[in-house]
Amino acid sequence: MYTKNLVALAAVAGLAEQALAFNSHRHLHRAADAAAADKRDMVTHWVTVYETAFVTEGGKQDSKPAATNYVVNNAPPAPSPAPQKAAPPPPPPAAPTTLLTSAKPVVNAQVSHPPPPPPPVKEQVAPTPAAASPSKAAAPSAGGNGGSSKSSLTSKRGIAYNDPGMANIFGGTCKACSWAYNWGSNPGSLNKNLNFIPTLWGDRPAFTANWDADAEKAIANGAKALFSFNECDNGGQANMPPTTAAAAHAKYMSKYAGRVPIGAPSITNSGNPHEGVEWLKEFMAACDGSSKCPVDFCNVHWYSPAEYADTLFTHLEAAHKACGGRPLWLTEFAPTAGDEGSFLKKVIPKLESLDYLHGYSYFMVANDKLMSSATSLSSPGQVYAAV
Repeated sequence: MYTKNLVALAAVAGLAEQALAFNSHRHLHRAADAAAADKRDMVTHWVTVYETAFVTEGGKQDSKPAATNYVVNNAPPAPSPAPQKAAPPPPPPAAPTTLLTSAKPVVNAQVSHPPPPPPPVKEQVAPTPAAASPSKAAAPSAGGNGGSSKSSLTSKRGIAYNDPGMANIFGGTCKACSWAYNWGSNPGSLNKNLNFIPTLWGDRPAFTANWDADAEKAIANGAKALFSFNECDNGGQANMPPTTAAAAHAKYMSKYAGRVPIGAPSITNSGNPHEGVEWLKEFMAACDGSSKCPVDFCNVHWYSPAEYADTLFTHLEAAHKACGGRPLWLTEFAPTAGDEGSFLKKVIPKLESLDYLHGYSYFMVANDKLMSSATSLSSPGQVYAAV
């Protein structure tokens, strides 16, 4: 069931221009019916679709089409993302905001959070110098088992999904796809040919209650890694200061150190202060090389118009340095404008050639994304499955 909602972005004080951005988010609620006689999970999908519109000075609506995105598991909260400050000529765009709140799950908190596009280019903030350069303070070796997250995967390419049925259909076509994740800790009915990577989306009880049981089950089934919190640098997502995130990461991840590669919390490509790569540097400094705060690789996201495809690779390089030279996983990326097929043909060979990039997943296996229907791949989906 889909509903449409609009969420307004706050106006930036002191600027002549004002922009209203309505951020799209999706939520899916997954519940297992323990009383079912066949022991199979009964899954209910609640998806909220938000469409983004941009209004420029004078009330004229921007001509760019709004992207439609999905967020899984719960209803969207009230908070709006921080306003974007205007910047001269089109800089590399700031990261999108993504949104998810917790609703009490029946069995497991199944979470995912596809993000909306960033504001128009003219409203975006250029990345701060700190976000594009390595941080000496963020280079400690923070525990883990040495970042050995590549050799255990049969290929880099993965699937980000909410609907396991769609994921199975896509995976059957994408011979290069070897792993999958759904922003949650339970794979649902995902085909066992796809290696499921569990995610501890946040540190609230809705997410932590079943984490250990799900993580242990995933490891027993051969999970090649564990993903930590989702976009702590984003006020609409896990939303944690680096020190808080480091303490929570240590609490929930340290017991798995040495058993499976562990990722740092995922970050956006925002250039705002204390977001994006800058947040990652602060997180790594907070971990301070402690074996109780294990980090084997860092998890990054990227969203910008296709014309800024090159900034994907500068973002990866900056994150790689901020991560102390550890490997990276790119678990969300997509252009917010431009031809997706051409974009994928351009960037996939480069992603494949990056030695320090051990996994990547395009956003995402869903209708109007990599799928055109529940059973058919879209044009971009065909490219992602075949390149």
